[in-house]
This record gives sequence, C-alpha cells and structure tokens, in this order.
Amino acid sequence: MNKYFSDLLIKKVRLRISSIKQKLEIMKKSIIILLAAMLITPIATFAQLKIKPSFGINFANIKDSEGNFAIDGQTGFSVGGTVQIGRKFVVEPGVFWQKDKYEIKDIAGTAGEVIKGDYSSIKIPLYLGFYIIGDSKSTLGIKVFGGPSAKFNLGAGSDELGGIGEIGTDDIQNAIWGVKAGAGVDFLFLFADLGYNWGLNDVFKGDMLGDLNSQTNHFEITIGLKF
Repeated sequence: MNKYFSDLLIKKVRLRISSIKQKLEIMKKSIIILLAAMLITPIATFAQLKIKPSFGINFANIKDSEGNFAIDGQTGFSVGGTVQIGRKFVVEPGVFWQKDKYEIKDIAGTAGEVIKGDYSSIKIPLYLGFYIIGDSKSTLGIKVFGGPSAKFNLGAGSDELGGIGEIGTDDIQNAIWGVKAGAGVDFLFLFADLGYNWGLNDVFKGDMLGDLNSQTNHFEITIGLKF
C-alpha cells in the first residue's frame, strides 16, 4: 500500500514538472514572437511607433447546453499592452495577461449544481488598423482594426462538479485561437477601443463536457495610454 501511494505521488510530481516546463516554453515563444514583430517595421526610417499599455474588460458571450451540462460565460479582464507601428495604416502586435471566467451547471442533477471556474492565459494579438479620421499622431483620431490572436494556457481552476471533479489546467486547451474586429478613439495621450472577438476552437479539451460547445465569443472594452 505504501508503494502504491509513493508511485502515485511520483507520478503527480512528474506531471506537474512537465506542466511547468510547457508553460515556460510557451512564455519563451511568446516573448520571441513579440520581439520579432516589434523589430520588423521600425527598421524603415519613416516608421511611427507608439507604446500603448492598457487594461481591458471582456464580456463573454458563451451560452450552451447539451446533455448533462450548461455553460455560461462571465466577465473577465486583461492587463498588458501593444506596440503601434505606422501613422495612417498601422500594425499593432501586443502581449496581455488575461483572466477568463465561466459557470457550469449540472442540469441533469436534481440539485442543479453550479460551479464557478476560471483560466488565465498569455494573449498575443496582431492587429491591422486604419485611421478613418486623423492618424496616430493627431490630437483626435478614430480607427477601425482587426486581426488574429492566440491565447496560451497558463493555469485553470474551478469548484468540483459531480461526475467530473475539478476542472484544472490540463482540461483547458494549450492554445485558444480567435479573430477580433473593432473600432477605437484616440484623444491626446489616451485611447479607448471596443471590439468583438470570435473564438475559433473550444476552450475545454476533448469530450469532458460531452458535446457542449465551449467556443468563446466576447465583447472587449480596452482603455489605456499611448506615448
């Protein structure tokens, strides 16, 4: 019996070490991608560059029920920034730490059990934009933008749900892909963006929630500084 528990403990430690190594590798790749994107355009002498730290709130639009479970997206947030390159037409890569939240209800159970969960990720967007009024150096500018993004899973947790248990890091996709479109307003050194993000793949792995659709769409409001 002692050998059984010892082997089980060793297995869990090895899985945790493997998970930590995977996260470090994802973070390293994220930094390399951002640095590469930042170095491409500024080589040209005419390039205009703005640093844009920001804070965002996202309102998840995920609501589905199938089989035993129902899922409902909750309000999350992000902190990070982008580098805006260009003047009238702009390229904008960025890096954000993002927290997404959700609720899952056991609709098959008589008690209607509800759990709350969340997962954190490093989000790397690459947006293309065009100023329809002014430009990146104007006192007032209005732009439209869009582009792809990738979120790399850093960790997850939840309450325990009967029949499934806790939804942890290994139950969330390693990479979650999306496409965003939106519009923004710049005024002096401030900016505000409003966008809508379409999820391209499920958040949860495999069939742990049956045929439940866990692709996440959400509105995002971002405010920040530019200098």
